Amino acid sequence: MNNNLFDTYLESMNFLNEISVKHPSAISFGSGRPNEEFFNVEEVVLGIKDFVKKNKPRNMDENAYFNYLGQYNFTKGIINEYIAKLVYNDEGITIDSEDIIITDGAQEAMAIVINSLFSSKKDVLMVSEPSYIGFIGYAKIAGVNVCTIKRKNQSIDMDDLEDTVINLIKQGKKPKVLYEVPDFHNPTGSYMPLSERKKIIELAEKYDFYIVEDNPYGYYIYDTEKIPTLKAIDKYKRVIHIGSFSKTIFPSMRLGYLLADGKIKHNNVSYSLSEMLKKVKSFITVNSSVILQAMLGAVLEKENYSLKALCKPKVESCMKNRNILIDTIGRCIGHGLNWQKPLGGFFMSLDIPFSLTDSLILECVEKYSVIVCPMYMFCINKSQGTNQIRIAFSNLTEKQIEDGLERLAKFIRSKS
Repeated sequence: MNNNLFDTYLESMNFLNEISVKHPSAISFGSGRPNEEFFNVEEVVLGIKDFVKKNKPRNMDENAYFNYLGQYNFTKGIINEYIAKLVYNDEGITIDSEDIIITDGAQEAMAIVINSLFSSKKDVLMVSEPSYIGFIGYAKIAGVNVCTIKRKNQSIDMDDLEDTVINLIKQGKKPKVLYEVPDFHNPTGSYMPLSERKKIIELAEKYDFYIVEDNPYGYYIYDTEKIPTLKAIDKYKRVIHIGSFSKTIFPSMRLGYLLADGKIKHNNVSYSLSEMLKKVKSFITVNSSVILQAMLGAVLEKENYSLKALCKPKVESCMKNRNILIDTIGRCIGHGLNWQKPLGGFFMSLDIPFSLTDSLILECVEKYSVIVCPMYMFCINKSQGTNQIRIAFSNLTEKQIEDGLERLAKFIRSKS
């Protein structure tokens, strides 16, 4: 039995999910879900007919091509060229379609990376603290050694990162991967400056490690200029980029992608990284749903291989929520508490004047009918993040935000 399954860190999301189920009437700032108002599910589903008309071979009728889409297919995917055009148009990333793998959402992409790159007990995954639980949680289940890096302002603490890498090497360990969400980080909401992005890539080249860049929120930019993704400035091919359509189309599309154009060495022989990742995927899901790929392909064709216009109303809605959140927090909670106005994404972090515990979170729900996510649930070291909460604002109404923050203010005042 895998003892890592009993790690208390892995209980965090279960704890929050169960609270939500047991208290359905509570206002939840806990879950960063996209707004269903913009899903257009029926239109996306019916779009498969357009995909069939445009892509079926001349010598095949539509019914036969529909049946073809129901069959097993290429492990890497059938819409890779579409993704190559998309990331070039929207992110300025140039990549060959052969170095793209279509995945069952970002979560499968994470599982593929972890199962592919960590082959020795000496291999170490580096993550900033706090960090997204989905990647770290799976890594812990897989038995990967995880090492935390401090955060500083809007980024990783570069000095601590380099010191950690040097110390790991001295201990005979191999710093293999650094995982990070540079664009509107989950859970802190921070936006990594360009100068810091360049430093991370230089450190990866200097000390021979990969960077896994998770980018689910990149389209959600509010009142700042876009900073290039790590992959867009990756001159050494050190970055493995994970993309997702859960926030741009809708979560049940369950499609994402891996961009991996680097090389990996084994016994002093270089191999294509994407080919290795492909082999691992073939044992996880064989191939991602071809029918879903066709639906997504139709959307991308219709949008001329850019999702900026499609996402515009979604971004505007989230930005409106962010503005309401900031205005209400200043009015209801203010009073010396610290927070940073997020420049994009779904989350904001808020410092509070006392230490949270699971029992206090439960009290907040039961007595004040509001759910918040304590930052310690994103920390491997449970002594970290006890005086900070993550507030998700992506899928709430104006009234829910205002009422929820008023309730939260009462809870904070009762403990201050």
